[in-house]
Amino acid sequence: MKITPELLKRYQSNQCSAEEMKEVEEWLHSTADELSNLSEKKLKNMEQYIWQNLEPSNLKNSNTKIISLHRRVVSYAAVAIILFTVGFFTYGYLDNPIQIIDTAYFSDFKSIETQRGQKRTVKLSDGTIIRLNYESEVKVPEQFEGDERVVYLTGHAYFDIAHDPGKPFIIYTQDSKTQVLGTSFDINTSKKEGETKVIVTSGKVAFSEKDQLENLVTLGINDRAVLGPDKTITKSKVDAGKLTSWKDNKLVFDGESLQEVIEVLEPWYNIQVVVENSDLLTEDFKLSINNPSLEIALEELAFLAGFDYSIEGNKVVIF
Repeated sequence: MKITPELLKRYQSNQCSAEEMKEVEEWLHSTADELSNLSEKKLKNMEQYIWQNLEPSNLKNSNTKIISLHRRVVSYAAVAIILFTVGFFTYGYLDNPIQIIDTAYFSDFKSIETQRGQKRTVKLSDGTIIRLNYESEVKVPEQFEGDERVVYLTGHAYFDIAHDPGKPFIIYTQDSKTQVLGTSFDINTSKKEGETKVIVTSGKVAFSEKDQLENLVTLGINDRAVLGPDKTITKSKVDAGKLTSWKDNKLVFDGESLQEVIEVLEPWYNIQVVVENSDLLTEDFKLSINNPSLEIALEELAFLAGFDYSIEGNKVVIF
């Protein structure tokens, strides 16, 4: 008999036959044995990951009580049901309980963050380079284990993935999954717009909604995919080099209004911009500046639009 999430849910609700109950309990005991063999450190990482990723909608529809992973074997069986209920397992793992523990997820993850006005470049153990834009976070393991390389992103980052055909590289955001073997691309999760955008500069990328993998698109060079709040994915051709120029510390504007320019400048330089003449907000700008200081960027914009400005600490006033 094959153990499925539906069977486990029936088991939770005491709706199984005697034969089904016996099969489930034998499976749970074998799963508990595998879980109990994990180190305390790895169990703690699992527990933290589960709590961070459980959603209210999952808990609302589940009769499972959340318990600590640090209790004894009887608790591990309940953990297995929790994981099935909220979708942490896939059908492909059901035939071999030991495979349900993907060490790539639960290795020693560290968090790397940037604040307003900051950018960081990170080199991973496999040679992959990640360039974090401002107000972003990536969670990465000290070493990649298992048959996948998995990281978690919040915010905006550019990835230059080291090629390894035996270990696909997977980036999870809150809403999306991006999988590659070796390529370069940009991922931006916009809280304001509720969108996740992927732009490919080299190679190919498989991009999908995190929980609906059949909703998948394949992207090549200069392709952009946008996962919207309605969970639909739209694909288009763009100038990838221009749209990812931030990674090289280059400001590029191609017809953006002053309002849109300000939305880039404020977190880039960690400033507040006040525009006293609202007519200026609709001015369009086309310019490209390498390694710009705040003063240089403002001088260029002021020359094009004919405005004056003052800098008072972290506040810029345009008039």
